[in-house]
Amino acid sequence: MTRLIVLLIALWFAPPPMADGQSVELVFTPAVLQQAVGLKGALHVEKLESFSALALVGASPERKKAYGDKVAHNTAIVIFGEDALKAVADVEFTVAVIVVNAAGPTAAKGRVIRVFDGASAPAGAQAVASAAAVKGLLGGEKEVSLKGPAATVIQGVLDALK
Repeated sequence: MTRLIVLLIALWFAPPPMADGQSVELVFTPAVLQQAVGLKGALHVEKLESFSALALVGASPERKKAYGDKVAHNTAIVIFGEDALKAVADVEFTVAVIVVNAAGPTAAKGRVIRVFDGASAPAGAQAVASAAAVKGLLGGEKEVSLKGPAATVIQGVLDALK
């Protein structure tokens, strides 16, 4: 009887399960730390975690696979900068990957959305005026390039992925 009461009390005070909250992992290197911190403050998601890509530089394939498995439950992975992309290029992410200001290759199995916020945008990148406009630009393609303010475009992508 005591166990039942303890169980009921524990269930009563347990936090409710997350319904459809978004979880995002931000991968960066020290070279883009200030931009990553600014982006972290601008995004509106339920759970936003940071990860230094330096932890995967020279890591074994098993460790990289373990990292890919760890973030497989997330809504998206945001990779900030070319150096961070190089560190995780051979990780086979199964979730959407948002790559900011980097054009290098990736082994991601899910969608890849490239976001450019400066003059480095490739000629084929589609301009984004607002977060609401992103959903229409994503289409059904596996890889899409967008250009505009990084925080606005990324928030639009996350909203579209809901």
